[in-house]
Amino acid sequence: MVANALDNIFSKGDAIAIDMPMTVTAVVIYLAIVLAGFVVVSIADSFAAQEIAVRLRVSNAKAIFTQDSIVRGGRRFPLYR
Repeated sequence: MVANALDNIFSKGDAIAIDMPMTVTAVVIYLAIVLAGFVVVSIADSFAAQEIAVRLRVSNAKAIFTQDSIVRGGRRFPLYR
């Protein structure tokens, strides 16, 4: 479903970024991007906002998959404060 959705929105070869921890969901998204014929831009979920922005600019990513918070050590840290 993810691959089909991407295929309906973007052009083959476009860069799509992932800024998520390594979870089953992130792996499904990664594989869907590859299956649909797009370029994956992997961004470590520990990067600061400025570093994420640099990678998005350099890669010319058309979209990004992310989440609104990260859980570390049992604590939830919001990403968009």
